[in-house]
Amino acid sequence: MGQPQGIAERIFGRGFFMIRKWVVLFVVLSLVGIVVLSGCVGQQSTPQTTKVPTGSSTQKTQEPGNQTVKPTTQVTIPVTGVFVKVSYLGAFNGTYGMNGAMQQVKNSGDRMYEIINATGNVTATFYKQDGSTKHDITVELWKNGKSLTSAKNTTPFGKASITYKL
Repeated sequence: MGQPQGIAERIFGRGFFMIRKWVVLFVVLSLVGIVVLSGCVGQQSTPQTTKVPTGSSTQKTQEPGNQTVKPTTQVTIPVTGVFVKVSYLGAFNGTYGMNGAMQQVKNSGDRMYEIINATGNVTATFYKQDGSTKHDITVELWKNGKSLTSAKNTTPFGKASITYKL
């Protein structure tokens, strides 16, 4: 006669138990896959940090017919002192200062340059270093948090210049 059969095996047959084993295996593997794909296993949490930029920069990626420019961060206007603010999305160079004591700089983005012990004529002249016509180069003179004068230029390789007597 063979081996004794249980009640469930007699009612459902041997194939039922094989199907049930495959279904259980499939469900277990599916749950393991979901846990692994959701990132609950094998990854340690990292603390959230906020990166505060200390300056601004311009990042360019050149592809045929495509140019991407990373936006720059805003600068804070100090409430005391005399400053020249230069704003241009691309690269610029120029000079700033007073009474013949001029400083030369090359940079990009929004930048503040302090003029210490400023008296007399303050001059600032800056040039765009590219042929862009989409963005202005702007030069401003600030004293104690107030704008005194400004100049801007959109032309390719344009020049923005200010002179002001303090």
